[in-house]
Amino acid sequence: MDDILQRFVQNAPIAVMARAGLARVFAAPALNELFERHAQAQYTRELTFSTLVRLMVQVAFGTHDSVHAAYRHTPDLPVSVQAVYDKLDRLETGISEGLVHDSATAMGTILDALPFPPPAGAPAGLRLRTLDGNYLAGTDHRLAALRGCGAAALPGMALVVRDGRTGLLTDLVACADAYTNERSLAARVLALVGPDELWLADRNFCTEDYLGGIAQRRAFFLVRHHAGTHLEALAPERPAGTNPSGDLSEQKVRAGEVRCRCITVRLHRPLRDGSTEVRLLTNVPANKAGAKRLAEVYRTRWQIETAFQELTVYLRCEVSTLGYPKAALFAFALAVTAYDLLVVVKAALASGQGRARVEQELSTYHLATEVAVYGEGMAVAVPAGAWQELAALPTAAFARWLHEVARGLDWKRYRKNPRKPKKPAAVQRTSRGAHRSTARVLQEKSHRKAPSKG
Repeated sequence: MDDILQRFVQNAPIAVMARAGLARVFAAPALNELFERHAQAQYTRELTFSTLVRLMVQVAFGTHDSVHAAYRHTPDLPVSVQAVYDKLDRLETGISEGLVHDSATAMGTILDALPFPPPAGAPAGLRLRTLDGNYLAGTDHRLAALRGCGAAALPGMALVVRDGRTGLLTDLVACADAYTNERSLAARVLALVGPDELWLADRNFCTEDYLGGIAQRRAFFLVRHHAGTHLEALAPERPAGTNPSGDLSEQKVRAGEVRCRCITVRLHRPLRDGSTEVRLLTNVPANKAGAKRLAEVYRTRWQIETAFQELTVYLRCEVSTLGYPKAALFAFALAVTAYDLLVVVKAALASGQGRARVEQELSTYHLATEVAVYGEGMAVAVPAGAWQELAALPTAAFARWLHEVARGLDWKRYRKNPRKPKKPAAVQRTSRGAHRSTARVLQEKSHRKAPSKG
């Protein structure tokens, strides 16, 4: 291995693993072929799709705060910064969706080749797929059409699919209209459904279109019941045990034309919205999974919400300066692929350091920070040939290399910093617009603590 790269392996192993993964998954020929396959109106002149991805990855990982800053630090770009923005503004959503799917497929093969691949996350014989929606945050009012409006400018929304076994975000359904209802995208979601999959979703997806469409594709659903979906009882309700959340019961019902099981969890403690019970609809046969097992599976839905939080906090999934919807959605798609790359790094750490240790102690913040801090330095210092050699390794050899790097790193650098629970403070309410001088407050506090003289 190149001596310079070896020094980075010793001092910033996480950043090296992430950079090597980028070189492998985002190879220029594959990206340009993806663009040609999915583009309908766009075409390539001087700025290739692979070059655009290379620039935007720096924004997604937090190396640079904006597209313009990344442009200034990316050498050999053959076009102006305005041409970069124009390309982003017109980038079709199908390209963003294809990027997420293809990169997740490539990363999935790496995960399966690790010495200790991820365990199954669903009842035997089923592949767990979690579906949820994400509305992009409001952007700056930079577009002329928005400058006279005081309301938030919403650039779009996206449905994201998470694989329960690997933790990868495998598919994206992008929509430029931020007012789109999740229920109206049923046809596009159902195109992603395959046999023997278990689709997990919240009550926004509890419609006959989703439930019936999933069942017609020889797949299964586990969806929280929405009050607007009428249920017809087909059999008496019977007890089904208890779990840490509450007491369980089960009943055969019909939702429209779909026959299914209704699992009711009567909660020991109400939810934040005051709900005292949760109803889950599923067509999984009882001989495949009982009510208690399915209730446990539904509780894993928080994992995709955690993924959205990490996309927002640790990766730049929402670029406030990208006002055009297609550009904002592409930035979100790239952040999703960056998140998947961190999932691969975490899986390598689990194989090298132990799964329980990673799940309990690993800090995603320290992972993402190291990648952002060392990314640009590695791009300058390490010869391109070193990354190309790693990218050209067979999948099994590349997975073994990730495992060895993960096994030899200094674990204490990436551990969480546990804190004691915060003590509730008695906050004194003030009128709107009131303010205090911090310096004077601290000065008054020091005077009260100072010992009296005399």
